[in-house]
Amino acid sequence: MKKIIYIKETEEKATTIKRILLSVSKFFNIIKVQDDSMYYLPIFRNNKLSKYTIKRLTNKINILLEKSGANNIVLSEYLNNKQLFKNYLYSKNINILNGRFLFKCLTYKIIEYIFKVKNSAMEFRRGLIAN
Repeated sequence: MKKIIYIKETEEKATTIKRILLSVSKFFNIIKVQDDSMYYLPIFRNNKLSKYTIKRLTNKINILLEKSGANNIVLSEYLNNKQLFKNYLYSKNINILNGRFLFKCLTYKIIEYIFKVKNSAMEFRRGLIAN
């Protein structure tokens, strides 16, 4: 299975100091990578995205995806509504997947995690998972 990266904007709730750090990371185009499967872009929902900012971010995303060996991404709802952002990603030959596809791929891992937390063993019987 190919690697899938989730990309989202920075959380709305941020202190003044965090916003200052975010503006510095936005200036230098720094994308926060968490667990090599989630990227946080240095933008807030209420900020307007200029064409220049979008171009810089998509170039940086492309570089990070090449390093990680991924070509498929899932965007947050806010970024998915930004058509210019999506067009720049498509121009870099990056596949944007629907979140439903990701949910289908991760269903087994979710169920496995639940059994792990409950300290139970998983068994497969006729396509069903039983305890």
